[in-house]
Amino acid sequence: MAKNTFNNLDEERKEEIYRSLKEYFEEEDLKKISVSGIVKKLDIARGSFYQYFESLEDCYDSLLQKETGQVHHKFYFLYKENGGDLEKTLWAYRDYLSEELYDKNLKKLYVPKFFLFEDSFVSHGKNFLLEKLSRDNYHRMVFTMAIFHQLLKESITRDYSKEEFLEICDTYIKWLLGGINNESI
Repeated sequence: MAKNTFNNLDEERKEEIYRSLKEYFEEEDLKKISVSGIVKKLDIARGSFYQYFESLEDCYDSLLQKETGQVHHKFYFLYKENGGDLEKTLWAYRDYLSEELYDKNLKKLYVPKFFLFEDSFVSHGKNFLLEKLSRDNYHRMVFTMAIFHQLLKESITRDYSKEEFLEICDTYIKWLLGGINNESI
């Protein structure tokens, strides 16, 4: 997450930086995302970037945390809110993802997460869940999250509309709850 130097900036300057970072990560070609590009976009010295953030990934994670929170954490918190009821959690998570990606129009912002920083994203989510859940619940949650993770990647690469996303998500949830071989689904 952002360093104290960044956190100690006045709110207006932080918001200005976040706006520019959001534009950069949403618009820049994945292959061209770099510290140099951010430094140029923000019109700051490279040294200032490293006073604000540990790395390119840290910069992105700080922005994503501000804009959306953590996707894996949200699933866990919904699971807890719903008293461990997986069915209620799955439907609530579907609504959350739909709102984040389509209603808040953050789909483009997620692209780097799934195609540039995927490994640390997955391991961070797993570590968080491992700390919070029993062994059995951890494995159940990781399995479920892997399905949603793939759905999110698919919705981005195939540019699903909100309706397509919801339709496919509904099918996945029904398969999870009723079994993939259940032909009535």
